[in-house]
Amino acid sequence: MPSTTPTRRQAAAAQTREKVLAAARELFMASAYEDVKAADIARAAGVAHGLVFHHFGSKQGLYQEVLCQIGREVLALHCDDPEIPLGRRIRRSHAAHLAYLADHRDVALHLVLRPPAPESEEFDDVRDQGHRELCRNLGLDFERPAVRLAARLYATAADQLARDHLTSADPLDTDTVVEMLVAVLIGALRAARTADPELDVDPVIRALELP
Repeated sequence: MPSTTPTRRQAAAAQTREKVLAAARELFMASAYEDVKAADIARAAGVAHGLVFHHFGSKQGLYQEVLCQIGREVLALHCDDPEIPLGRRIRRSHAAHLAYLADHRDVALHLVLRPPAPESEEFDDVRDQGHRELCRNLGLDFERPAVRLAARLYATAADQLARDHLTSADPLDTDTVVEMLVAVLIGALRAARTADPELDVDPVIRALELP
């Protein structure tokens, strides 16, 4: 039976990959995608230039992995404990999300809230995973077209609200922003019902309106 313990070479390769990923994350936070060169990343990571391409295929592949890594971190913040009332769960998730963005401001402004070119199918998949988790929390079917559109509509508006909150010279307090996000979510659900009159969102809205 083959051993599942990583060899020394495999462990070294994994360590190199993480060094490249960490260096790329720092550089993409500080500069636009097109201004970051593979050579810059290799230099910052302290590795040979070719290892950037060996581990990620291209600068775009590396950039996409950075976005996906951050997306997974944000997704892990969501509160989905069914023992907690829905309105409280959603508010906790929003508060945790805003705290993450505030603690990682450069990540938020340059990568999460406004990911620059190139388009990333993998990052879109991670974002949709977040949309699915939200819909599951709400007890709604993400595969239902009106629900899917509402989830994406909400996410776009929420990103803009979060960005304005982070960049405002006179920001609102976090609790107020959380309540605004809940109100935006309720509005998106009502929009979904406009597109799909058979969609029953009233119980979800009532639950969200409870603190």
